[in-house]
Amino acid sequence: MNEVSYLHWELKSAFQAADLPYWHRAPSAEVELTSYVLLALLSGPNKDLGKASEIVNWLSKQQNPHGGFSSTQDTVVALQALAEYAEATFSDKGDVTVTVTSKTGFHQQFHVDQTNRLLLQKASLPDIPGEYSLSATGSGCVYVQTVLRYNIPPPRSDKMLPADWLLWVAAPGQTYCLLLHYPFCVELSIRYTGSREKSNMALVEVKMLSGFTPDKKSIDQVSDCPVTFYLSEVVNFSFMVEQEVLVKNLRPAIVKVYDYYEPVGEKGILREH
Repeated sequence: MNEVSYLHWELKSAFQAADLPYWHRAPSAEVELTSYVLLALLSGPNKDLGKASEIVNWLSKQQNPHGGFSSTQDTVVALQALAEYAEATFSDKGDVTVTVTSKTGFHQQFHVDQTNRLLLQKASLPDIPGEYSLSATGSGCVYVQTVLRYNIPPPRSDKMLPADWLLWVAAPGQTYCLLLHYPFCVELSIRYTGSREKSNMALVEVKMLSGFTPDKKSIDQVSDCPVTFYLSEVVNFSFMVEQEVLVKNLRPAIVKVYDYYEPVGEKGILREH
C-alpha cells in the first residue's frame, strides 16, 4: 500500500486553525468547490486520473457514516463527481482481501470481489479507545471507513467557537415536569450576527430531554430525535412538548442553530427544565 496523497481547494476560514478541533471536517463550500474541480477534470476526453484520484482521496475522508456530506447541496455535487470518477476507473476485475488487526488479538477479514463488490461489509471494533492496523492484499480498489459514535456534555459558553448566531431557549420551570403528558411551550429566539445582510437558510436541531417528546399537534411533521426545523429566514418560534416518562436527574439536551450551507457555525444549549 502506497502513501496516500490528497488534493483539495480551500476558502478563507473565519476560524483560526488553533480554534478548530482535531476532528474538524472541511466546510460544505470547500467540498462543493473541490467536487466541481473533479467534475471538470473528468469532463474532457483526456481525463487526468492521477490528479482526480488525489481529489477522490480527500473527498472520501469528508463523507459521513451515511455516505453523505455536510449539506444537501455539497452532497449532490460530491456524489455526482465520485460517480463520474467510478465510471472512468471502473474495472470488471479485482479481488481484494482487507485485514483489520489489533494488539489485543482482534482479527477481522473482508473479502471483496466481483460477486459482492456492491455489498456493504462491516464489523464492530471491541476496544475503544484502541489501536488498529489495516492491510490489503490482491488487486483492485476498496473503500474503508471507520465510524466512532459518542456523546459529549454541553459546551461552556466561553469555550464555544465564534459563531454567526445567537440563540435563546425558554421553557417553563421544574414544577411542570412533574406532570406526565402535560404539554408546555418551548420558545426559541434566534438572531443572525454574521457579516451578510441576511442569513442563508438556517437549521435548528432540538434534541429532546430524556422522557420528553414533541407534541405532534404543534409540528406539521415530526421525525426521529432530534427534531429539525428548516427556516428560510431567521424567525422566533415555539413548539409544544410533553413528558411521557418521568426521568429523575435530567441531564441537559442540546439545541443547535446553524447555516444550512455552513454547519460549522452552530451554537446553542437547551438546559434541563
